Amino acid sequence: MFKNAIDSLKDRITAQMVKPVPSHVNIFYCFGGISLLLILLQVITGVFMLFYFTPEPKVALLSIEAMSNEVMGGWLLRDGHRWGSTILLAFVFSHMIIVFYFKAYQSPRQLTWTSGVVQLALVFLMVTTGVLLPWDWRAYWAYAIWMDYIGTWPLIGGYLREVALETFTLNMVFYTHVLFLPLLLGGFLLFHFKMVRKYGISEPLWGTG
Repeated sequence: MFKNAIDSLKDRITAQMVKPVPSHVNIFYCFGGISLLLILLQVITGVFMLFYFTPEPKVALLSIEAMSNEVMGGWLLRDGHRWGSTILLAFVFSHMIIVFYFKAYQSPRQLTWTSGVVQLALVFLMVTTGVLLPWDWRAYWAYAIWMDYIGTWPLIGGYLREVALETFTLNMVFYTHVLFLPLLLGGFLLFHFKMVRKYGISEPLWGTG
């Protein structure tokens, strides 16, 4: 029974791999796939860092420095995670710009587009919370600037700023970064892939010749 299940899975994977690629697909259609690979890189490097990071204000930066300086390859994985997050945000944003340019947000792909916009927001929030975790001077000033910006929002800005200042803890940021946001992102990724599979790749704006 187990062998039959494995063979069935292999057949399904093979059937997907042999599907022809539309002739109009070019490098600009690959940004979504590249973004997925970067997300996997973030997961791998992030899980490694979980073993060494301590989400306490007094020792957060020290734990990261210890990992970078004392653990073999720690500096490489830390830099891969840090710079990978920036590159990921750039690729997801570029992917959305390209999708918008090709008008792939139109019917019947509205849900595909909407889930992509949500994923862009989640990636941005993950980058933002990741910046705060070391709790160094960059994190402090990033948080201060964001609080000042939120305070300028009409009607609810002042209230949200007060709530954020009163309830802020590094532990809260930590669990938001490593648990809450990744679960949301994973859910929207699965939904996004389902929509892409259902409606396929958008047609070109012009004829393929």
